This record gives sequence, C-alpha cells and structure tokens, in this order.
Amino acid sequence: MKTKSKILKELNISGFSKLEKLISIKDVVKIKKILKEQNKNIAKNKKFHGNARLIFNLNSKDDFFYNIIFNKKILKICAEYFKFGAYKTDKNIFQFDHMHARTLIGKSKSQNLHIDSRICGVCPPTSIHFFIYLDPASKMNGATTFVKGSHMIKRYPEKKDKIKATSVNCNIGDAIVLNSSVWHGSGEKNTPGERTIITLVYTRWFISQQFAIPYSIKNKNKFTEKQKYLLGFYNYPPKNEKQRQTRRGSLPRY
Repeated sequence: MKTKSKILKELNISGFSKLEKLISIKDVVKIKKILKEQNKNIAKNKKFHGNARLIFNLNSKDDFFYNIIFNKKILKICAEYFKFGAYKTDKNIFQFDHMHARTLIGKSKSQNLHIDSRICGVCPPTSIHFFIYLDPASKMNGATTFVKGSHMIKRYPEKKDKIKATSVNCNIGDAIVLNSSVWHGSGEKNTPGERTIITLVYTRWFISQQFAIPYSIKNKNKFTEKQKYLLGFYNYPPKNEKQRQTRRGSLPRY
C-alpha cells in the first residue's frame, strides 16, 4: 500500500492515484449482495452509458456503507488533501457528499472525458472522488481513463483531448482517488458480464450536499460528534437570523 505522502504527491502532480486493496474481498461480496437486493432503486443513465445501472445514495440503503464512509485511510487522505486552502485554525474542514454505485452491463461505448467538480482547474480543490472497484477493470472491459495533470487546466476537455488519456487497470477491492477537476472517462467495454464501481465523494464543509443526508437519518444517536460533522449535521444554513446567525450550528428545523 502506498504511503499517504506518495498518494498526495500523485494527486498534486497527476491529479489521481491508485490505491491497492482499499477494501477487502469480504466487503466486496457484502456490497454486491446489498446491491443485488436494490432492484427497485435502480436508475438508468443514458447520458454516458446506454445500459448502465445506477443506485444512488447508498448510505440510505444499508448502514454497512458507513463503514466505508468512515474508513480511516480514506479520511486521512481527505484531511491532508483539504488542508491546503483551509484556514489554519478551522476544524472539520470537509464533509461526506454522496455515494452511489454504477454497473456496466455487457458491451458499452466509451465515456467522454469530463470533470466532476463543475469548475475546471479549481485551486485549492473543492472536492475529492474515490472510485472503488467491485470487479476487475482493464482496457478490454472499459477501465477508467485519465489525462495526467489536467486538474490544473482552466478549461473543460474536448473530444480531441481523448488521445491524451491513459487507462488504469484495477483489481477487485482497488480504488482510484482523484482530484475532482481531473479529466476522466472510460474506455469501450468489449466484454460480456458486469463491471461495478462505487463512487464516494467528499467536499469542503461549506459546499451543499447532493442529498440532505442528516435529514434522512432516523437514528442520529448512533453517530459520534466527529461523524456528525462529517455527515453535514452542523453545516446547514439557518432559515433566517432568528434561528442562528453563525454559518455553522445545530441542524435547522425547516
């Protein structure tokens, strides 16, 4: 396993880094079993892949996913990554944003280069992505492709940039951590069967979550204060100045 400093160096220079065996085979089997039981929650995304199967907001489907959200290695990487640009005395400088699964079924077209941060070349970085592989990824079955150093380019990728992309092979349980502004896509999948990845995202604490995570949790007492900060409990703005005047505070009631 790479050291934290090497991962951060690769994130700074290339915009991404491969993490071998981030989660165990046992956890992969558990996750696949949970995903299999989520047929009613499946969505289809024709924008990138005509036959992709997606399940959004995984933490709301099973508490097991909090084990990954609170993974110590992941959080240590995030803490160092978001330290750059954060105020020196600020605490709890990042939060969990979202987690979803995407499965490619059978043969699929390649995915165009794009960025996930919505801001090209943003510095300091606003978000970080982890792609966790539940199946092997190779050039033959549409491995993720990246353009090294593209997280520093202040424009969006174009079709002509595709020739600059390189694919990264991964085994079951491996992950790729990336600056969310790096240009990435995937190759053409020329094999039968399925390939599933989990997308796990963290952002700076003041950026609104894709889903209102704290409001969807029934048993809030099962989390520590540190975990509540990570899940966004104290990062929602008040309804008005009568509720609260500070940017952060207890979860507002709307």
